[in-house]
Amino acid sequence: MIKFTRLCSRQGLVLLGVLLLAGCARSDALWGVVDKLCMVNYQHQQDPAPCQQVYMPPGQGKEQGFSVIQNPRYPYHFILVPTTPLSGIESPQLLLDGRTDYFGYAWLMRHRLTSEYGQPVPDERLGMAINSAYGRSQNQLHIHLTCLREDVYRQLQAERPYIQETWSALPDKLLRHTYYARRVVQPTAMGIYPIRSVAEHFHLSPSQLAEYGVALVPTEFSGQTGFILLTTKRGWDSGNRASVESLLDKTCAILALNHPAE
Repeated sequence: MIKFTRLCSRQGLVLLGVLLLAGCARSDALWGVVDKLCMVNYQHQQDPAPCQQVYMPPGQGKEQGFSVIQNPRYPYHFILVPTTPLSGIESPQLLLDGRTDYFGYAWLMRHRLTSEYGQPVPDERLGMAINSAYGRSQNQLHIHLTCLREDVYRQLQAERPYIQETWSALPDKLLRHTYYARRVVQPTAMGIYPIRSVAEHFHLSPSQLAEYGVALVPTEFSGQTGFILLTTKRGWDSGNRASVESLLDKTCAILALNHPAE
């Protein structure tokens, strides 16, 4: 069994490399890694390889669980993937009471990024994102956690005073696309449920949510810890596929820059 686990780990890393570095024509590849490799290794050996972690709440099983994957090329890029099949942002289960707080758990992954970086990482330089059904390559729900792009960080810092508790369009386009934003002032991402917030504000059914991408960005509002929720819709602008992952920078170049207090 140990040999099988090691073989699965090597195969998984190869598949992850193809999937995360060059893209993959098979839209179920990510789910295959989680379900056929990470879960099998975890259940038989308590070893989640090639995933970094598999978590299943006691007594609830994989329907409420998730896995954590580290990008083999970009070590500061982590991905949360549910351990139950969910196609993406349009999955009806995400709007149900009692669902797993995937964004909340994704926020907890930042300790892995900090550990990889080897020194403290300011929360406000990070971001989480889930793409629309039209801006993703994989049909298994996954949330990206990594650094913000430098230009995105600076624009959001400058536009914080215009971001209120209710959804409204950002004053300027973000990366040439229209984004709506709202603020939430609280110390943790747990309990925010960004996808439900978008669905409720825009009165969206699960199938309509497929056209939206959602991001969650930590920041401060007048010295209080909080988050900026961001969303954009496919077709709001020319070339907009609502692939909000574009707000992020997997190389984390922003960490090498010296930002004065703002």
